[in-house]
Amino acid sequence: MNTFPKPVIDAMADRAMRLHHMLWHTARDSWANLTPEEQEVFRHHGWEPPRPSLTAPDPVTGIPSVELDNGSGEDFLFMHRQMIAMVNEILAELGDPQHPRVEGWPTIPPPEDTEYPVPPPFDIPGDSDTADVIRNAKTQESFNRIRQWEAEFTDPAKLRQMTLRRLGARIEFGIHNRMHLRWSAAMPSYRPGGDAFNVDPQWDDASYNWLADTYSAHVNPIFWKLHGWVDARIDDWMAANELTGQPVPWSFDPPWSGPAGDHDHRPVALLALRAQPGNAEADALQSRLSSMETTVEHLKQAGVVEPARFAVYEDV
Repeated sequence: MNTFPKPVIDAMADRAMRLHHMLWHTARDSWANLTPEEQEVFRHHGWEPPRPSLTAPDPVTGIPSVELDNGSGEDFLFMHRQMIAMVNEILAELGDPQHPRVEGWPTIPPPEDTEYPVPPPFDIPGDSDTADVIRNAKTQESFNRIRQWEAEFTDPAKLRQMTLRRLGARIEFGIHNRMHLRWSAAMPSYRPGGDAFNVDPQWDDASYNWLADTYSAHVNPIFWKLHGWVDARIDDWMAANELTGQPVPWSFDPPWSGPAGDHDHRPVALLALRAQPGNAEADALQSRLSSMETTVEHLKQAGVVEPARFAVYEDV
């Protein structure tokens, strides 16, 4: 497996980048399950998601449903397309001929693939539920379901029958989440799941790149292979609907990728790459980091906990 250059990994592992990615996913996935007081904490800090990704839990089953048609699926596709563009900008600046740009899997690797083998199942101390869903994601039955999703999401006839927002939502809570779990590997230790935002600096080391954690997944090179595959589905949808060569017809201007109104709109990862002691990028990065640190502290004080890791909906 050909890993990214160190400057990219370091930018992705920057604490501000980690916090931003975690808060974006957490706000969307948790919103409908929060009390008004808990929602106000997110809102106060600019993290109210305009389109939550999940409904409130069903009163009988206790299980939320995927928001297929509210536009959260477009937010998912847009935000990760922006992340890919950001990494491509870093790669272009580095000029490494072995890494010209993010390249996703052309097709999802099968179990016998030797370049991207599926790591074996593993135990997670104190978190058997997550270990179980990861174990399930690595089975042949799980791969069969991945192939079914892949066939549907690359079929022009099927794509013409779906809105872009529905496509994004179905990808996110089906094949995307499943791939995150399937390629997760054992780590020396794991940031606690379901905890009240345990973001101790020990988890900021670049070696913590666990795919089953939104605080760390984007540090892992596999993240960019699977998200490159996801991003290509936008292009397939455009081609199926005879929109190739035009801008993506997002329903929102723009879709949601985090708080609006910040005085510095440059992506966190680019600030992390260019920050040097005393320069403007370092000051902007510190401002972003301080804001998110305060957000996390207030969420902890309110008793907000992180949602389940990469929940998979088989019938989405």
